[in-house]
Amino acid sequence: MRHAIRLLQTHCGKQRRFLLCLLLTLSCTAHEIAFAEDVNPASVDRESYFRNKFADIDKDLFLELVKLAKFNVHFHLEANRHQKWRTLTYPLARESGTALTFSASLIDLVQFSKGLDNRARISRTELKKAVTCGITGNAISGTASALELAQNTWVMWKAKEHGYSPKRSFEFVKNIIINTDRLLETREQLAAEVGSSERKQVIDLETKMVRTIRQQLLFEFATWSCHSRDQAWRENTFYTLDSLQNYTRMTAGILARKTFDNPEIAKYSIVCALVANSVATINPIVRNLSGIAIRKHQEHKLRRLFPLERPELPTKELEALQEKLSTVEHLKEHPVDHQAWLRKVATLNLRTEKVDILLDRETKDIERYRQIAQQQSVSGPLIGLTGVASATLGTVAIYGYPRDFDTANKLRFAGRITQGTGQAYALINTPYTVVKGMIRNRELRRRGELPTQILQERLTRLDQLNRFSEE
Repeated sequence: MRHAIRLLQTHCGKQRRFLLCLLLTLSCTAHEIAFAEDVNPASVDRESYFRNKFADIDKDLFLELVKLAKFNVHFHLEANRHQKWRTLTYPLARESGTALTFSASLIDLVQFSKGLDNRARISRTELKKAVTCGITGNAISGTASALELAQNTWVMWKAKEHGYSPKRSFEFVKNIIINTDRLLETREQLAAEVGSSERKQVIDLETKMVRTIRQQLLFEFATWSCHSRDQAWRENTFYTLDSLQNYTRMTAGILARKTFDNPEIAKYSIVCALVANSVATINPIVRNLSGIAIRKHQEHKLRRLFPLERPELPTKELEALQEKLSTVEHLKEHPVDHQAWLRKVATLNLRTEKVDILLDRETKDIERYRQIAQQQSVSGPLIGLTGVASATLGTVAIYGYPRDFDTANKLRFAGRITQGTGQAYALINTPYTVVKGMIRNRELRRRGELPTQILQERLTRLDQLNRFSEE
């Protein structure tokens, strides 16, 4: 018993959630207290029977809860895995695409500015180069988003293979709930057969603590499951719409290339550009709304299976148990060890909530710093609006002033200035965000606070607890 307490002190002091340690230690200690009093030869067999039965049930409950805790960690690690190299490859590809479209805007600006004084100074060859740059840039950006969508699809497929899809994870947790409900019901039935009211009180408190532990783990699963669905839909919605709008812009560029031989095609080209820029403007808004909608749907689905609220420790009963344990004669041999264990139990719920907040905050920060300028909730729509303004002015020039070249040229010139501003901002903001995120991650890694580090540490401690339970 002393060895068990020392081992739990060593491995559970920093354990994030481990109310699980409480289950094992409380079960061993409380039963020793309950059955150490008033023992007489006539009741030895009966008490031995109850002790063995409770020990078997407690071990099964412990293993089920450890299984759920480990599943939660693996679910968080696998369900939305983002390979490290993607943090650089996608921003680099988008920077290349944006740089080419920005080059196209600069070439157009130079040529349109020359035409403000004399239309003959505009070079058709240079304008064709601008269109070619735009086509290539949009093709690169669209392909980059399409590849990200394909990689997310592959990650979701691999997660499904390992049982971390929404459906299979839901079934796994449901099975854990059924098993633990059955064990808890058996435990309560055995408690009803215990004659001593004092013993029954201790057993009832143990059962309540087990339910608290389980609800804590279920709350964790629900939080991460909803976040996983939210993140997946946000990313996939953006990548889908972004690839489509870039390919639409590419189509507009191809049509614009043909207008040098057939000016009538310019009307179709500018409409494609207007539609593409409009989609780019609403894309960040749509991605956020889709994520929120899916999160709410997932919460509603999980709420039908179990409560989603974070549990609260029965602090008054815990204090009563602490007072009772402190009066037991045979525990006075190790008062320091025992008091240390009780202090860990008393602060366990507070520490769990703090680590939850830390993990949630750092995960969201990493996701935010991974976003390129066009993905961000504020800068994305603003960049898209500069493209909409340019396409709108181009539409007015083509449809409103088909024969007034000077006015049409001025409108196009103004539109290119607006669009070039948005593209320049994207070129600066994306690398700034990525570099800042890399510095932030390095600092978190140095402190051991990266989500992957926190979760791997928890897995290690879970394995240690699991091995201890089998000894």
